[in-house]
Amino acid sequence: MKIWKRICMAVVLSMPMAGQAASIASDQVARLDSIVNLNKGQAEEIESLLVESEGKTEQLSRKIQALKIQLGQEIGPEFDEKSIRHHSKQLGELSGELTAETALLQARIQTVLTEDQRAILLKRAQQMQPQAGSPKHSQ
Repeated sequence: MKIWKRICMAVVLSMPMAGQAASIASDQVARLDSIVNLNKGQAEEIESLLVESEGKTEQLSRKIQALKIQLGQEIGPEFDEKSIRHHSKQLGELSGELTAETALLQARIQTVLTEDQRAILLKRAQQMQPQAGSPKHSQ
């Protein structure tokens, strides 16, 4: 029982403080604005999308972490295969949901941007990726 109290305390301590999600969203919007020059309406809408998504992804992340801990506790010489498979399936579903939420956020942000802004972001992303044809260094 003590371990669950510790886990609960860790979860509570890892939660963002009130307003922290909005602050993070503001920083992200400022970075995006510096790249594509957002208008005020775009900035406000994107910040709102980020704050909403942060709440969902934070909740999913906490559930994923709790399941990982639970799975770790089930590993031992007297394991329960059915339980491990059940919790692993849940973990996979939550991970898929987290991935979907992240992709949906990116898609929603894309709808707020103009065609020119999307082109700027695409060009920037391509510049940040290593070139496909460049030779790899051997060690």
